Amino acid sequence: MLPSNVKILNKLQSLKSTFIKTSIFLSLAAYWGVILVGTFITFN
Repeated sequence: MLPSNVKILNKLQSLKSTFIKTSIFLSLAAYWGVILVGTFITFN
C-alpha cells in the first residue's frame, strides 16, 4: 500500500474510535440525566 493510503486508514480508525467513545459518553450522560430528572420530579 502507499503511505498515503495507510495514513488515511489510520485517520479513519482514529475517527471511528473517537466516535465510539463520544457516543458511549453521551448515552451514559443521557441515562443518568433521565434518572436524575425522574428523581427530582418524584420528590416534587
